[in-house]
Amino acid sequence: MFLLQILLAAGAVQGALVSFLLVRQKKNQLANRLLAVLILAISAQSVLVGFDTRDFFLRFPHLSKVGWLLPTLFGPLIYLFTVKVSSEKPRFRPKDLLHFIPFFTYFLLLLPYYLKSAAEKRLYLTNFEKASLDDFGILNQVTNFIHITYAILALVHIHNHKKNILDNFSELKEKKLNWLQQLITFIFALLLFSVAVFYSKKFNIPFVEDAYHFHYLGVIVCIYWIGYKALSQPEIFNKEIIRQNKSVAPVTPVTAPEPAENAEPVKYEKSGIPDEQATGYAERLLLYMSTNKPYLNNDYTLQNLSNDTGIPKHHLSQVINDKLGKNFFTFINEYRVQAAQELLLNEQYKHYTILAVAMEAGFSSKATFNSVFKKITGITPSQFAAGQKVVV
Repeated sequence: MFLLQILLAAGAVQGALVSFLLVRQKKNQLANRLLAVLILAISAQSVLVGFDTRDFFLRFPHLSKVGWLLPTLFGPLIYLFTVKVSSEKPRFRPKDLLHFIPFFTYFLLLLPYYLKSAAEKRLYLTNFEKASLDDFGILNQVTNFIHITYAILALVHIHNHKKNILDNFSELKEKKLNWLQQLITFIFALLLFSVAVFYSKKFNIPFVEDAYHFHYLGVIVCIYWIGYKALSQPEIFNKEIIRQNKSVAPVTPVTAPEPAENAEPVKYEKSGIPDEQATGYAERLLLYMSTNKPYLNNDYTLQNLSNDTGIPKHHLSQVINDKLGKNFFTFINEYRVQAAQELLLNEQYKHYTILAVAMEAGFSSKATFNSVFKKITGITPSQFAAGQKVVV
């Protein structure tokens, strides 16, 4: 128990340091500050969990039941951090305060106890067995439900976010998205384990109840993982990445494009875009792509394409999705793969490495190039190049 107390106390100190560093970050300040508050709350709770003994609370009676209140912040903060770190223009909205209703509700319910004198609290804590039973009462059981609910909401948000970046970006920045998804998945698993331990302790189930305090070490590891990623990597959506080109290149219509195989029926009637106008947008889009080759820019976005073609962003997205039957990511990277194939077939570029070909075709990394190339063609760039040499 003493070793656990040392580890959790040391973790709390380090958590405070990570929070300080996060607050000083100038990029994505809202998400980092939400994370800083979360880490501070977790750090304080870890101390209360580590020193959850009769003697400790008799010595510091005003800290009793604080551990009932702090966890109500965890779920909302995790969810809001997930939302803000994956937002293009993150800002705190008045409706975000609704997520803290559980915290303020618990505070009002616990306020009569918090206002008691130290002597009154010590009298209550003297019957430590009853006080311990109260720790597993209805309020803390509801807290478990709040935790699980917000973890699920965060996972759902990430799922929707993944679809959103496919519709808006030609480069997924997969590592950033993956660490966030892995993080929430780990938190969800940890919460499920925490709930199991909670009820094991409540019903005195042997062996499992012994992990009641030790499971909190996983929480500490998790929070440090968040802090490290937030400090070592820029935000998923960085305003500097989306360099918007305000110039609109004049283009003229060409023949209508062939709808993608297995594409869904056109849905423009519901969106207010006549099919004829949608076809015109598609013609303008394809001509611009073949003439200007904007896909060679490795951080090209849907907003960039909208600015360049003069097609409203939401109309452009619908044209690509419904008229061409693709998302933006696939649409742009099919052009890049075609450009890479032409380079691999061109004798003038035979001295190029696979990475050089990838960069020349508009990809930002060899890993992304290999992954996308194989997904579209069924073979790797190296296999494609080797096959062409055999044919020759």
